[in-house]
Amino acid sequence: MDSFNSLDYKGWRERFIVTILRIACILGITLIAASFPTATATDRILFISLYLLLLAITVFQVKYTVRAFALLFMVFTIGVNSILAWGPWLDGSIFFIAFISLATLLFDQRVDVIALAVSAFTFVLIGTLQQLGIYQFKSPDVPATKFIDWAAYTVNFSIISAILVIAINQFKKEFSHWSQDMKTAFQKLAAERAQLEDRVRERTNESESRAAQLRSSAFVSRTITEMQDISELLDTVTRLISEQFESYQVGLYLLDEYKKTAFLQAASSAAGKELIGQGFRVEPDRLNLINQVVEHNRPYLTSDSDNTNFVSDANFPLTRSRMLLPLTVRKNVIGILDMHSDQPQAFNMQDAEILQTLADLVAISLDNVRLIIETKNLAQQLESSTSAQTHETWAKFTTRNKPAYQYTPAGVRPIFVNNKQNEPGGLHVPLVLHGQSIGNIILKRKGAAATWSERERILVEKVAYQVALALENNRLVDETRKSALRDQVIANVSARVRETLDVESVLRTATTELRRVFDLKEAEISIGAPKLENAADKKAAAEHKAHTR
Repeated sequence: MDSFNSLDYKGWRERFIVTILRIACILGITLIAASFPTATATDRILFISLYLLLLAITVFQVKYTVRAFALLFMVFTIGVNSILAWGPWLDGSIFFIAFISLATLLFDQRVDVIALAVSAFTFVLIGTLQQLGIYQFKSPDVPATKFIDWAAYTVNFSIISAILVIAINQFKKEFSHWSQDMKTAFQKLAAERAQLEDRVRERTNESESRAAQLRSSAFVSRTITEMQDISELLDTVTRLISEQFESYQVGLYLLDEYKKTAFLQAASSAAGKELIGQGFRVEPDRLNLINQVVEHNRPYLTSDSDNTNFVSDANFPLTRSRMLLPLTVRKNVIGILDMHSDQPQAFNMQDAEILQTLADLVAISLDNVRLIIETKNLAQQLESSTSAQTHETWAKFTTRNKPAYQYTPAGVRPIFVNNKQNEPGGLHVPLVLHGQSIGNIILKRKGAAATWSERERILVEKVAYQVALALENNRLVDETRKSALRDQVIANVSARVRETLDVESVLRTATTELRRVFDLKEAEISIGAPKLENAADKKAAAEHKAHTR
């Protein structure tokens, strides 16, 4: 704006006249001092009066027109005084030219033409009076002047002054055009600058809003990532999104396995909580917003300003803007995040991009919680199965093995009937394996002292745990060895049997191997139907019977 003001012509003239007045005040002293010794008393009074007037309009705050006319008056007066003293032979024309130039520069109206006419009239008047003898020049040294001298002087002055006036006016005109062009250019620049500032302000506001949304999204993400209860996760998601993103209603729907029904699982508003558990059909309809999201797997935005796509919901009459986001896991839509706002045009695509990322994280969290729950259930089932199998296995194992061993001063001896489990005193620690008690450790101190410290009890429990593991390992090793022996026996029998292709030989060899492996008194292998209807069949079956004693 400062540059624009510098191109203002009127402002320039005001600064210009002030500068001229100040220069005239400084140089006026020199002119008065130089002409004062030779000047007449009248000239001295005139010069001093004009200088005082010059000081007055320079020092005091007066209007521009007063200063301009006063300056023209002083220049004109000095020029007239010079003409009256020396006629057309000295410097009077200089002051009149300055008078016309200043009039052209300082005023927009035709003051310059008036000044030119007044100057020419002054020359004609003084020349006429001088030629008629009515007036004589003040200085006796002025050469004789004829009428033709005045006429030539006036014509020459008028031509030069007219050229000067036309040139200055042309300059003023071009300067005015240039000033107007620059003014227009500056206005355009100012408008563009204002638009640019508005755009920068809008972008700044958008960036701040986007940063706030990202911070809110990160806060919600950090909160829900640590949750492992699905009900708490659903309630927290709807509540935090409603608070952080200023939506008066946030609902979370989960789809059934056929994606035909969306069940509302959580809501942030009181009206939404009343609808929890209800199912909403996912039908292929343009007005069914849930179907639009599930079918296209992308966000859906709508507002009441868009009459073609907006669908009012009787359950939420305050809604003016709505955004639905798919909850996607591995490109599979498992639910919908539904956000309502009571403000028009509350959501845009940038909001959808940020919130879609949050919705994807919510979907992943839901899937992770589901997997964690399934894993826990499976682990519990495996633990229960392992515990039951352990109980059954050790119950069978203890029935065919010695039940206990006891350490006495005489040494370690087996106990076939353990009656000390219910005796008072001592320390009883169970041998626990997979949640099942497979035995006991019973410790008894020497003498009357029967108390055990907590530290000792913990130590014995650790020993009992290691003993239980060692017993289980030994049992597994024993079962593995027996299984290996069984496999070896089966392999040997199979190998011997496969040595021949004759049926009689196969039966004889199999019978012999079974008797030898199991150390049997008698082994018999027979083939054929279990019941025979006639004697012929009995005879044929007898031929295929192998018997070994």
